[in-house]
Amino acid sequence: MKVSKLAAAVAMGLALGFGQVALAQKNMDNVKAMDVDKDGMVSKAEFMQKMGEMFDKMDTKKAGKLTPQDVQKIIDEVRNLYGT
Repeated sequence: MKVSKLAAAVAMGLALGFGQVALAQKNMDNVKAMDVDKDGMVSKAEFMQKMGEMFDKMDTKKAGKLTPQDVQKIIDEVRNLYGT
């Protein structure tokens, strides 16, 4: 079966569009998970709790300090989670 370039482009566009919708939904799910008190907002305390968990995960030596590389890993993880 021969597929025209236009049909292939449309199919690719739709696939990418659906992928973006799925990513947006994943991002919203992650943000909603941070909203511990379920008031529809993420407070500073809720945000800092999540960042603290990420910090603790990276602080494998339990020194209370992170290397610049560790901080970059947290930034990358946030980008992966929230699509920024």
